[in-house]
Amino acid sequence: MGFRKRKQTSATDSEEPKRQFETVTVTIEDVRRAVNRFAERSSEEIPLRTIIHTNNEIDFELLADDLGGLPDQPFYMSRETYEVFEEAELPGYIDRCQIAVDQYVLETGSEPVIPGDPSRKVNFQKLKHYLSEPPSFCPLFASV
Repeated sequence: MGFRKRKQTSATDSEEPKRQFETVTVTIEDVRRAVNRFAERSSEEIPLRTIIHTNNEIDFELLADDLGGLPDQPFYMSRETYEVFEEAELPGYIDRCQIAVDQYVLETGSEPVIPGDPSRKVNFQKLKHYLSEPPSFCPLFASV
């Protein structure tokens, strides 16, 4: 009785071929709509952060069907607020500011807004102990 050795398959043999998408020109509003559709379709077990690379660039493989292809330019997303940007540095600043605001609220029980300001502008003087450096942009507004 002879036994044959089973042919071993590598992981690459069983993987599906990667889909090819055409390159398309999209607006930031197109990207925002695609992100919203992805969030609506996804189950609660799949966080929206799954489409954000470590450098805050959006991974468009999961959004390509909604956009009709892969964008010809990168877009970036905040991990804390899920806002979409065209500028690479903004999501990092927004994330650090949001974390500082959250920490301030946890410690003080109040929001770091300018008292009496109807637009709810963030008071960075109240956050100076929570930020290593002030953001390069101003103003920020607290949302409800």
